Amino acid sequence: MNRFSSFVLTAVVILTGSCMNSKPPVGVLPEPGELGRLYILNEGVMGMGNSSIDFYDFADGTYVTDAFPAANPDVPFGLGDTGNDLAVYGGKLWAVMNGSNLVEVMDALTIEHIMDIDVPACRNITFSGRYAYVTSWAGNVSDDGDRTGMVYRIDINSLSIAGTVEVGYQPEDIAALDGKIYVANSGGMTDGYDNRLSIIDEESFSLERTVEIAANICDIAPDAYGRLWISSPGDYYSVHSGIYVYDIASGTVLKSEPGAVLQSGAGVSFKSESGANILPEWINDIRVSSMYSTGSHLWVLGNENEWDYTAGAGKYCLYTIDCQALTMTRTELSRTGAESISNPYGIWVSPDEKTIAITDAASYTEPGYILFLDANLNFVSSFQTGFLPGHFAVLE
Repeated sequence: MNRFSSFVLTAVVILTGSCMNSKPPVGVLPEPGELGRLYILNEGVMGMGNSSIDFYDFADGTYVTDAFPAANPDVPFGLGDTGNDLAVYGGKLWAVMNGSNLVEVMDALTIEHIMDIDVPACRNITFSGRYAYVTSWAGNVSDDGDRTGMVYRIDINSLSIAGTVEVGYQPEDIAALDGKIYVANSGGMTDGYDNRLSIIDEESFSLERTVEIAANICDIAPDAYGRLWISSPGDYYSVHSGIYVYDIASGTVLKSEPGAVLQSGAGVSFKSESGANILPEWINDIRVSSMYSTGSHLWVLGNENEWDYTAGAGKYCLYTIDCQALTMTRTELSRTGAESISNPYGIWVSPDEKTIAITDAASYTEPGYILFLDANLNFVSSFQTGFLPGHFAVLE
């Protein structure tokens, strides 16, 4: 028996079926294309060192929890503290461990530890060619926020740091497209908020320019039509969360105006009377807590009652945006197979859009859940996860 087979047998395996909702599945979970395994990074409770990695096997429908210790019995302290991002690239599984100030690099199949790369207060990761790019707050998480952040460049072969670039305050998500690196700066630890998108030229690895988007920007989701959909949690008091759109070709932030007219052509867009590219008015009504892009569509989880902390007051919704037609469908989670979720936390959608995974943070201090839905948003199956399941990566 090889090491990987032994590891799977010793890991905790939960068979297919619902472990939190007793009603029978309405749909049948399909295998999304050629995908083999969906990894889930459970963030863990900050400071507790209980981050973990689970995975769902599309071939046989098994769900494996807390896989890292089983694959790495000789690694002390386990995966680490406060997992913030997860990715598969170059045959490796990359976990960004914010609280542990490192990027954990593993074999993508066996989950065996390869190396830790020190990156202070690391946040998110993306890849282009032979490099990984990681955002960093450039200091301990507990430090004050009056320090600009950095982007670290890591050679994926030598696993050594190949340079840094200074960006804005508390950089969060990062995306690499067509020779440019885009960084969302939140400024969430400053007295106010940062509102800038930093644009780095990949060839020279230097800051090219910044673009003002909105206060406290966080996630970046590229679509297949040359746009970046960028989220902001707002200020948690007077400014609601929302989505903003940056058009790469024109280098402009698209605005919403009444009376937009749909234009046909190579790329569907809305035009103002002056001919400028704009967005339909519904963009202003979206509340966003997490989102995921399949290229043609953007999938958004949000709470329409985000400032109402009364128990049971949240009206959680799934917004599905057609990024080409620029249309939006809003569905309350209570009307889907995910009606049992108490605190929606993360979302993943297969490339063929036939499988939707939504995670539940539960009470934030106990294990959460992951629910799988089919293309019609019917319940398929659910599994108990680790603490705060929120990030995904696919092994084909």
